[in-house]
Amino acid sequence: MFRCRIIIAIIVFSSVLPADMSNGADSDSRNTPTIILQSSPENPTGRPGCGFKITYRWRAAPLDKDYTVFVHFVDEDGKIVFQDDHQPLMPTSQWSGDVEYTRDVPLEQWRVENKRTVSVELPEGRYPIYAGLYDEKEGRKVLQAGPDVRQVEEGLYQIGVLTIDKQALIPGPGEKTLDLTDYHVTFNEEFDDLSVSAWGPAGSEGMRWIAHTPWRGDFGDARFTDPKPGFPFTVKDGLLRIEVRKENGRWRSGLLSAVDPNGNGFKQQYGYFECRAKFPKGPGTWPAFWLMGLKSLKGLPGNTGPRINPEIDVVEHYGHWPWRYHYVLHQWGRGGVESKHEGKRFVVFGMEEDFHTYGVMIDEQNIVLYFDGVELHRETTPESVKTPLFPLVNLALGPGWPTDKTPNPSYMYVDYVKVWKKGKGRAD
Repeated sequence: MFRCRIIIAIIVFSSVLPADMSNGADSDSRNTPTIILQSSPENPTGRPGCGFKITYRWRAAPLDKDYTVFVHFVDEDGKIVFQDDHQPLMPTSQWSGDVEYTRDVPLEQWRVENKRTVSVELPEGRYPIYAGLYDEKEGRKVLQAGPDVRQVEEGLYQIGVLTIDKQALIPGPGEKTLDLTDYHVTFNEEFDDLSVSAWGPAGSEGMRWIAHTPWRGDFGDARFTDPKPGFPFTVKDGLLRIEVRKENGRWRSGLLSAVDPNGNGFKQQYGYFECRAKFPKGPGTWPAFWLMGLKSLKGLPGNTGPRINPEIDVVEHYGHWPWRYHYVLHQWGRGGVESKHEGKRFVVFGMEEDFHTYGVMIDEQNIVLYFDGVELHRETTPESVKTPLFPLVNLALGPGWPTDKTPNPSYMYVDYVKVWKKGKGRAD
């Protein structure tokens, strides 16, 4: 599984310098102390298992080298309980004026040690925030403390206090940028009823979904199960519930695919694909909303010889890390073609606490990823993706992460799966 870390950040550089920095030569400005200011907010509040937003603030002068920003959150005894050390977006040898940047800081809930799940959730309470600049060889950099900033010791400054509160508000993702004005709906599954069979046929002549991958491949640590009354799918009040549970020592769960092994069902080239869902709490869970091409289906004409089949994991969520949003573009090589896999990881809060929308816009030029209508990522559309795609949604376990503390049963809730296409017209 491809893994990388991206923290969404906003940085603002002011062109106005402090009065004592505005007229000197460059050598003089480097002798002017950088002032460390209070965080904004001064007293952030975070919910366990989620996190909080914090803005770090400086009145900066260019420094002699590039330093690391260290941020320590400490308990009442002064012991460091977690950190947010990072490189500022602008190297400290170049920054000047009023510098502000915002980071999303997660609050750890679980950790894996020796293939076992360990709880690391911090208790509710207040945790002073210590910060400063650091160099591996020279140690802490001496700064000037701004208003209401307390110097704890040389090079160490208290810039605020974090409150951990189980009722804290969950930070939103930002300003919505998705615009579907020129699009019409081509697939609209609102789960007013349950239309699924084990293998099909799918589409207008049969059920809307099948309960397996059409290429007959399971994955993860739970077996995808033929539907039966009450398991693994139920619908009530317009919501689909997918259940994973352990029976006779074996985990079982559910998957929905809009295309069957013969290629029957809904598929579409280009457009906007979206799912509104609420993910289960607990380590080991692995819900996903994703898209596949048809080139992996052996029974379809032309699916022989060298080819590439695309897979777009619009969202994968791992219960061990409730704030991590995973996106992956797979290009599966067939018939001797090399496979390619590229992914991104974002800090996003609240995916287990409430319903959110997970969407991807695909056209000839770009693939654009959205969370609650807010753009998270954009990349050029590979040739392999310029093909009809079909949606899948599932609740899996793993993969490889321990399930020793996975709640039995666990539930994923899906409000809808919808697809839009640009222009006016009827469904394909």
